[in-house]
Amino acid sequence: MEGAIAKLPAELSGGMRRRVAIARALITKPPILFYDSPTAGLDPVTSETILSLVLRLRDLEGATSVLVTQRLQDGFAVANYYFDRAANQLRRAADPGDSRRRYDTRTRFVMLRDGQIFFDGAPEEMVHRGDPYLEQFLH
Repeated sequence: MEGAIAKLPAELSGGMRRRVAIARALITKPPILFYDSPTAGLDPVTSETILSLVLRLRDLEGATSVLVTQRLQDGFAVANYYFDRAANQLRRAADPGDSRRRYDTRTRFVMLRDGQIFFDGAPEEMVHRGDPYLEQFLH
């Protein structure tokens, strides 16, 4: 972000504006961060960068993150990855080949339908619930 210091907000890309907004929000080290569709309209590479930042803040700063999104892949990315401080990189929370390697991201999904909470639970519960509406949403 060093190259952005002299630029006006209108001169920044969408991804850069979102990173700046997140940086501004972090100045006070809030215990809870609310993200409203942080990757909407961004290219896949920039979306991955934003989600990586969300995970870093959650796992390194201990900030609770509330991610509002209609992009299911973003929710599952937050549920299935964590930031490994020692390795300084993202890792899968569960390694299918190694049952000993497991990291609990403590992610929960809350889904609204017709203005009411339709589902509230862990990602695994959402996937295995067998509800026709959820099945349509997941596939």
